This record gives sequence, structure tokens and C-alpha cells, in this order.
Amino acid sequence: MRPMITIIALLLFIQAALLGCALGKKEWPSAQKSEDSFSLELIEGVRQDNCLLLEIAVKGAARRLWRASVQFEAVGGDNGDGCIGCPFVPRDAVHFTRNQKGFVLEGNNLKLSICNLEQDKEYRFRVSGKSELPTIPLVYTDVFVASP
Repeated sequence: MRPMITIIALLLFIQAALLGCALGKKEWPSAQKSEDSFSLELIEGVRQDNCLLLEIAVKGAARRLWRASVQFEAVGGDNGDGCIGCPFVPRDAVHFTRNQKGFVLEGNNLKLSICNLEQDKEYRFRVSGKSELPTIPLVYTDVFVASP
């Protein structure tokens, strides 16, 4: 009789241990905003012929920057151009992803360039950044003007 009680007690202990492992809150890991977020700040934007050369400071978790996009619009009187004094409405964008030609991230400095701009036109632009973590929202710089 005594071995039977020991076996039952051992089985109850094992069952309690296994059930204890299954209890608790289970959820996907989420981004820690303070550790995984970043911001973008334009250091320099230079027009050179039909190109726009940009240097952007990535403040915070620069290692999380996965994609950068330069959103832009020409300003002028031609069809499809933005108007002077109107709100910024990007009509085009060039996207760069990590490990792609044109995406140059050295420490916390990101260098991007876009070409094929019309030489005699003014352009408004901003840079957006996408984290490799899907829960972090897009980050934008202010809107800037690049004159010919």
C-alpha cells in the first residue's frame, strides 16, 4: 500500500510541475520604444547638377534602420508640379534598403543621393525611415527645399 501512495504522490508532483510550466502570459516579444526607436535629422542637403546629396543624422537605435526613403516633389508651374505655398504632397519617392547600393550608414550618419532631377527646378523633400521592427512607426524629417 505504501509504494502505491508514493507512486500517486510522485505522479501528482510531476503533473503539478508540468502544469506550472504551461501557466503564465504568453505573447510575442514587442519593441522597447526607448531602446529600439530612432529619429532622423537632416545635417546637409546639397543640389549638385541634377542630383540631391543628403546626409542625415540617425539618433537613437541606428542599427534598427532598415529602409530610408527620399520623398520629393518639384515646385513650379508645370503639370504635376507642386505649387509655391501649397502643402507638401510628395509626388515621387526613391527607396533605399539596408545592404543595397546607395544606402550608406556609417555609425549614426546616413548618406543618400537621388539623381535625374530637373536642373532648373526647385524641389521640396523629406526623408522617412522604417525600422526593421514592424511595431515601430515610420519616422520623418522636416520638409526642406532644394533650389537649383
